[in-house]
Amino acid sequence: MKGYGPIDAMVYPRFSGIRTFMRLPHVTDLEGVDFAVIGAPFDTGATYRVGARFGPEGIRSASVLLRPYNPSQDIVIFDHLSGVDYGDFSVVPGYLPESHAQITEGLKPILEAGVTPIVLGGDHSVTLPELRAVAGKYGPVALIHFDSHGDVWDEYFGGKDTHGTPFRRALEEGLLDTARSSQIGLRGSLYEFADIQQSRDFGFQVFT
Repeated sequence: MKGYGPIDAMVYPRFSGIRTFMRLPHVTDLEGVDFAVIGAPFDTGATYRVGARFGPEGIRSASVLLRPYNPSQDIVIFDHLSGVDYGDFSVVPGYLPESHAQITEGLKPILEAGVTPIVLGGDHSVTLPELRAVAGKYGPVALIHFDSHGDVWDEYFGGKDTHGTPFRRALEEGLLDTARSSQIGLRGSLYEFADIQQSRDFGFQVFT
C-alpha cells in the first residue's frame, strides 16, 4: 500500500521538523487517507486543573519517538494504513457551547470522507461534541472509557457542561449504547458511593 506515513528518521533526525503527530504530514485533503489525527486544544470545561489546551501540542511532541512497527502484533502500521495530522479544530477560548459546536462541525467532513478520526484533547468535555458528530452519522455508539471518574455527573455549580458531565449529556441526547459500553479504571477518591454506582445504573459495564 502506498499512502501517507511518517518521515524517515534516518534522513531527518527526530529533533528536527515541524511537530506533527508521529511526524506524519500535515494534510487536510482527505483523499487516500485512512485515519486523521486532530487536536482539540480546549480546557474551558475544566473545573480545577486547567492547561489541557496544551495537550495536543504535548502529545505531538512526545509522539516523535513512536515507531511504525508493532512487535506484539507483527504489524508495520503504514503498510496497511495511510495517516495524516489534520491540525487542530478551531475553538473559542472561554466559550464552551461555541467551541463544542465547532468541534462537532469540524469532525463532520472527516467522518463523511470515511476517515477514522483520532482526537487529541483537551479536557474531557470535548468528548461530547465528538460523540455528537459520530452518533450523527452512525447512530448510538459504544463507548470504551478509560478514566478515574465516570464523568456522568449531572452538574457542577449549576453548570451542565463540564469535564465531569459529558457522558450524562450524551446519554440524555441518545448518543450512547450503554449495553455495549464500558468504563475502565474507575477509582477514588470520590464524594460518595453513588459516584461509581450511577455508571452501573446507566447501564455501563464498570471495571474499578
